[in-house]
Amino acid sequence: MRRGGALLALLASLPVLLASCRAGEPLLSGVQATGAALRIMGDGSDQTAIIHYSLSRPAAVSVWLAGGPNGQFLIRDQQHRPPGQDYQLTLDGTYEPASTPTGDGTPRDPLERRVVPPGQYQVRVEAVDDRGYREEAATDVAVIEADVEAPRIEELVAQPDLISPNFDAIDDVAQISFRLTKDARVSIYATDEQGRKAYVGVRDEKRKAGAYAETWDGVVNERPLRDGLYYYTVEARDAAGNVTVGRIPIRLDAGGVPKAKITWVHIAPRQILLGGVVHVEVGVRNIGDTVIRTQGPDPGYGYNSYESFGSIADGQYIDRAGFWRVGIDWQGAPITAGARYPYRWGFGHDLAPGEEVLVQGTIEILHRVSKIWLYAGLVQEGHRYYDDGVGRAQVEVSF
Repeated sequence: MRRGGALLALLASLPVLLASCRAGEPLLSGVQATGAALRIMGDGSDQTAIIHYSLSRPAAVSVWLAGGPNGQFLIRDQQHRPPGQDYQLTLDGTYEPASTPTGDGTPRDPLERRVVPPGQYQVRVEAVDDRGYREEAATDVAVIEADVEAPRIEELVAQPDLISPNFDAIDDVAQISFRLTKDARVSIYATDEQGRKAYVGVRDEKRKAGAYAETWDGVVNERPLRDGLYYYTVEARDAAGNVTVGRIPIRLDAGGVPKAKITWVHIAPRQILLGGVVHVEVGVRNIGDTVIRTQGPDPGYGYNSYESFGSIADGQYIDRAGFWRVGIDWQGAPITAGARYPYRWGFGHDLAPGEEVLVQGTIEILHRVSKIWLYAGLVQEGHRYYDDGVGRAQVEVSF
C-alpha cells in the first residue's frame, strides 16, 4: 500500500515537474529581426529582413505578420524543425494568401503569393512541441514600400476543352488564350487530378503584359498523357514576388500513339513493255492502341507513272495531316511532282487496333527508262514515314 501510494504521488507530481523543466528551458528563444525595414518593389534595391529564433527541442513552427492595414498574414505554417540554435528565416515581404478568400468568396490557389502592404508589423513566431506545449514570441518589423499589385491572368479560355491526343488530326490540339495584366515571369504546365505536373513548353519565361495564344496537344516527350482531367495552368510571378495562378480544365480522351506495320509487299511483274502495268500488293497491320485514319484513293486505283496522289481527282487526295496511306516510291526515274511516295492508296476504311488489310493498286509505266526500282512505305501525312523503303523490286522496261 505504501509503495502504491508513493507511485500515485509521483505520477501526480509529474505535471509540476515537467512544467518546472519547461520553465527552466524555454522551447522557443532568441526571437529577433536583423534588418527590420523591408522594401519590396522588385527594382533591384529591395530590402529583406532575417528572423532569428532557437529551439530547445523538436517543434512545429508557424510564423505570421500581425498588424498593418489588413491584419494578419501567414508566412510559414507548422513547419517541423529539430532543436537548433539561431534558425534564420528570410522575410521577403510575401505571404501565402490561400487562407484569405478572394473578393467573391472563392478560395485562392495554394501556390499564390502576395506582397504585404506598407505598415508597421509584429513578426510572431509560434513553436509547438510533440506534447502540444506551445510558446510564442514576437519582434517588430516595418514595410516601408511595397508593390502590392499582383499580375492577373484574365480571359483564360481553352477551345476545345476535350481533346484526343492520338495524332489523327481531329481535336488533337486545344487552343488556349489569356491576357496578362502585368510584366511577369510565366510558367505554363498541366496538372492531373493528383497534382502531378507536366510542363508544356513555357518555363519561367519573361513576358510583357498583353494577350497571348498557346496550344496544347496533351503530349509530353512525344507520348500522349493518360486519359483524364487535367488543369492547364498559367503561373505568373512579378519582380516583387507576387504570384498569380490561373487554371482551366481540359479533358484528354481516346489518346494513344498510332502505330502500323507493313506485313507484306509484292511487286510484279519484273519485266514489262513501255506502257505496261505493274501490280502492287501491300499488307498493313495496326499494331498501336488507337484507330488509324486513312483517306483515298481506295485500294485498286490505277496510276500512270506521270501522276501522283496530289494530281489526281482535282487535288482531292492531297496530304492531310494525321492520315495514313500506303505509298510506292521509285528510283531510276524522275520523282513525280517532287513528292516522296507519289503513288499512294488508302486502306479503304479506318483501321482499328489489331486490324490488318491488304492494299492493291497498279502503276502504268510511261517513262522511257530501262530499269527502275520500286519500293513501299507507310506514310503518316504531316508526320513521318514508317517502314521506309521495304520490298524493293527491280522492274525492267523494254521499248
